[in-house]
Amino acid sequence: MPLQLDIATLIVMFITLALTAFIVMFLIWRINRDMPGVLHWMLATLLNTASALASLLQALAGGDDGWGLFLSNSISMAANVLVLEGALRFRGHESKLRQQLFMVFIVGFTLLTWIYQQDPSIRDALHDAFTLTFQLLAGAVLIFRTSDRGELQANLMAAVSSIMIGVLILWRLVWESSGNQLSVQGVETQSTQWFLFAAANLHIAWIFGLSVACYYRSRQQVMSLAREDALTALPNRRWIDEMLNQALIEAKRSGEKFAVIMLDINKFKLVNDKFGHSAGDKVLAEVADRLRKAVRESDFAGRLGGDEFVVLARRIDSDLLLTQMIDRIRHQLNGKMALSDEEIDIRVSIGTAVFPVEGDNADMLLGVADAGMYRDKKGEKKDS
Repeated sequence: MPLQLDIATLIVMFITLALTAFIVMFLIWRINRDMPGVLHWMLATLLNTASALASLLQALAGGDDGWGLFLSNSISMAANVLVLEGALRFRGHESKLRQQLFMVFIVGFTLLTWIYQQDPSIRDALHDAFTLTFQLLAGAVLIFRTSDRGELQANLMAAVSSIMIGVLILWRLVWESSGNQLSVQGVETQSTQWFLFAAANLHIAWIFGLSVACYYRSRQQVMSLAREDALTALPNRRWIDEMLNQALIEAKRSGEKFAVIMLDINKFKLVNDKFGHSAGDKVLAEVADRLRKAVRESDFAGRLGGDEFVVLARRIDSDLLLTQMIDRIRHQLNGKMALSDEEIDIRVSIGTAVFPVEGDNADMLLGVADAGMYRDKKGEKKDS
């Protein structure tokens, strides 16, 4: 005798899982309110709970008057839209137009479900077709063009679970369309029971996956804050040291030259003394913005501390290229800046050190660049 599962018990189990998923996502949202997408996923789990509850009431009432499954399908589709919107926002893709289109879609789907509430074949086919589409898209979004392997691994479980839910629904849709007796054509069929059982387990895996993805994103944000200068938003000394050590390892392996460029702001102490430290902070933030525009995409710029900044310039193949880069930095950083009711003239001093000609370790390179910067500063004083 084939193993039978009680449909009401399965739906109660699904409600319990959906409610647990909502609590988990609610706690994640409470901890990470600024993390995009989490609010949408939390609302999706709440709607999934409501959808499962509507299905339970329908199963307990017996028969199929259309109302229970109409509510269940309509609420479930809104949840699917929120799942996809959450994935898109989590990956940084925000669009007001897309949100409006999703709202129109939900209204349109609800109307279609109402029209075909007494026709289970069309009603369920519409629901399954759109659900599998949203689930497959949500899974693909989570792993498409991730920034690095770490992000891919963190998002993989949630993505695979979402895709597997879509595949499971596709299986049901194909069998339903084929007219096979094993197809899902009633809540009491064995295929329906095992479908719900598989869907419940995949839902658990999806929640676990989202928890891992959110934890990884939160950890990356904390690490970024720990390595980022609060005033200028440039990498701080800790991050600079990490990148310099990494550049040394790569350069020793490849034989490629790179340059350490140090710079500071001339007469910066006078700015603090005359205008106050808040004005000095504005100058540092302005210089940081100018420095971002001056360096190439392949270069790395950070703030060492005080008014000192550093640039790691990769692929420096000639003295001419280094000279051109220094000239570009001076041209971008030097210039007038409005401060309070006055205008100040920003001027920077620059020193360089090239690996491996002027040093083969971090201390030597920073020392040579620092000495060059102070020689440049003395020259600036003589010229003035």
